[in-house]
Amino acid sequence: MKPKIITFYLPQFHRIPENDKWWGNGFTDWVSAKNANPLFPGHYQPRLPAHDNYYDLLDKETMQWQAKLAKKAGIYGFCIYHYWFGNNRQLLEKPAENLLKWKDIDINYCFSWANESWVCSWSKFEGNAWIQTEREAEGQAWQGILAEQTYGNEIEWKKHFEYLLQFFRDKRYIKIDNKPVFVIYKPENIKQIRQMIQYWNLLAVEQGFSGIYFIGTNDKSWKQKRMDAGVLYEPSFTLEEKNRYIITTKKVKRVLKKINICIPRFYYYDKIWKLILNRQDKERMYFGGFIDYDDTPRHEYKGTVIKGTSPYKFGKYFGKLYRKSLDRGDEFIFLSAWNEWGEGAYLEPDQRYGMRYLWEIRRIVKGEYSYSRQKNSR
Repeated sequence: MKPKIITFYLPQFHRIPENDKWWGNGFTDWVSAKNANPLFPGHYQPRLPAHDNYYDLLDKETMQWQAKLAKKAGIYGFCIYHYWFGNNRQLLEKPAENLLKWKDIDINYCFSWANESWVCSWSKFEGNAWIQTEREAEGQAWQGILAEQTYGNEIEWKKHFEYLLQFFRDKRYIKIDNKPVFVIYKPENIKQIRQMIQYWNLLAVEQGFSGIYFIGTNDKSWKQKRMDAGVLYEPSFTLEEKNRYIITTKKVKRVLKKINICIPRFYYYDKIWKLILNRQDKERMYFGGFIDYDDTPRHEYKGTVIKGTSPYKFGKYFGKLYRKSLDRGDEFIFLSAWNEWGEGAYLEPDQRYGMRYLWEIRRIVKGEYSYSRQKNSR
């Protein structure tokens, strides 16, 4: 059985009142991408979509285009970020709700509950007038929280489950053994996670499912939390685990600081991927790969850049990870990401490489990839 490729999917490509207030009128992730600047020689910024395709995710044709593109490349489905903050508060929920309504869009999907508070952490946008007003009003007491994540008790858990149920019943929603797949981004943040999982499983069985297939992100203790599996979200897991592979050493940073030069944190693409591939297999920890990473559009000089990327290298490394997943008999392999333009992690065509990252995935899935391809095919 071939592993099914699932890509993480960001719904922040349509206007919402909250983002208009916090980051400025008309804000979507395209604003971050368009306003990015190269911070050093050879820095690939701004990264812009091919044919200036600054789409709106509330447009049905956009989601149809994404689904067709993904399926053609051999991608099984999207893992859509789900923002449920508690007390019936949600953000960016409309694209998923529209997808549920548009049954003719042929793409499988599941959710990754991004269960953390939204805080003012995008340093490039900190000059926003609303943020300045809040700071002045509350002074040192202001914690920078834009939307606070809460969890509540069984009453809250039931409301959340009942909202998700409409998606779980969709035949396109990804399931294992009649269990809807539900990824939790920060399982360690939920103090009563075992009780919540037990309760949700009972509710799911009452609705005709065999339970819910819970997957914990970057959590080695998923078994103790009564989850079904874990997933390694890359490159964040490896960067946190192996921070010593940073290129900009402390000594270099001290010198640059003295002459008033700021630079982002740099890492090597090849080293990060080799660490991913050489890691010992973890039981039921689904493998995660990544295309690229550069979050300077959001964080500027406080950001992180992975250097040395190319479609050729991605194909070589992801092909090896795919083979490991295939040999192990995994159902899924996860990939960051489909459309994280503000973090440089995207498969959608851009103005430099076009469709080439997608072509690499297509070759791998179809078994056409050859590791002996010449470097001039880059």
